[in-house]
Amino acid sequence: MTKYIVIGAGWLGIRTVRAIESISKDSVITVLEVGSKDYIDINVATPRFMVEPDMIDTAYQPLSKAWGRAELINVKEIKGVESGRVVLIDSNGNEQVLEADGIIVATGAVQSSPLIKDVQGKSKDERKAEFTAFRDAVKNSKAGVLVIGGGTTGVELVAEIATDFGNVKCTLVNKPRLLMNGSSKRPAMHKIVMKQLCGLGVKVVTDDYIEDLKEDYVGEPKKFTTKKGVEIDADVVVVCVGGHPNVPFPADYAVDEKSKGLSVNEAMLCEKLGTDATKPVWAVGDCTMYGGRGMFADPQIKALSASIMHFEKMGTVEGGPMKYKHKPSELLPSLVSVGRRGGAITIPVPNKMLGKALKSKDLGLSYMYKKEFSVKV
Repeated sequence: MTKYIVIGAGWLGIRTVRAIESISKDSVITVLEVGSKDYIDINVATPRFMVEPDMIDTAYQPLSKAWGRAELINVKEIKGVESGRVVLIDSNGNEQVLEADGIIVATGAVQSSPLIKDVQGKSKDERKAEFTAFRDAVKNSKAGVLVIGGGTTGVELVAEIATDFGNVKCTLVNKPRLLMNGSSKRPAMHKIVMKQLCGLGVKVVTDDYIEDLKEDYVGEPKKFTTKKGVEIDADVVVVCVGGHPNVPFPADYAVDEKSKGLSVNEAMLCEKLGTDATKPVWAVGDCTMYGGRGMFADPQIKALSASIMHFEKMGTVEGGPMKYKHKPSELLPSLVSVGRRGGAITIPVPNKMLGKALKSKDLGLSYMYKKEFSVKV
């Protein structure tokens, strides 16, 4: 009977648990999640939830539906990870040491906007209250909404706002000249997205930025001035840039210098944390040096699964398969919704209708839950 600890109950954490359950039928799996979060968080849908918060009543299904036999433990803090053990502060404030044969870190990323990405493990009610307060602020905005960052998240958010609140002035500021940085067929994606944003009445400012604006803002109207002198009035600001890997425990020695994510090899092994091949530590997703859009999940889980199968058979990861071959974000297809009436996708060329179909009114949640978890919502 093999004992595993999975740190993080986001999408990659869930996928990891399901992979282990299918590989090792008698394994014991413990999932550690900081805070009080106990629901499946569909991060790609967050921009829609920010303008239609009632959707989370359907979207945030219990984590118990996501897996078969794993045990979820909510904790206050992860203090350390090494071969065979995790040191944590439990919900009562006491330090504990949990032992395991294998540990998988799947703690995701931290975004500049806590609305866009919650790493504090807030409850469903707390998140709904945050989204409701944001929606009300947008609805009552007098000066306008300013979104910083023209990647997938920034484009989706400003489009959702412009779709639901057509009378609210919306401005998007993007430092690069083109929107959708890192997207496949970027110039074509920029063109199709730009056309739809302008059709929604969004003012788009590219090749420019606002110095020292790094936090969300909701309050009295303020005037913001870009580096090139463009003046923008707003009383709601969301910063959709500046994300970084979430490594919530001391691990400088195990972090990639450039990406600041956990260094892993092609088996997703973090050998600087898991120095004992018979007590391995893996890491997957945005907390690693290979973080990026969600479509990195499939090949990473495939590589992780191959390594775990070898570990289950041999009792060590030494000599195991090296499966993961990283592809930069710009080589992969992109999907962005531009409000629920628009969209853009590259498979292999920008296609508004396909993007619109895949990011429909319910964001495909019914399909996603049925396909991934065999759950009807």
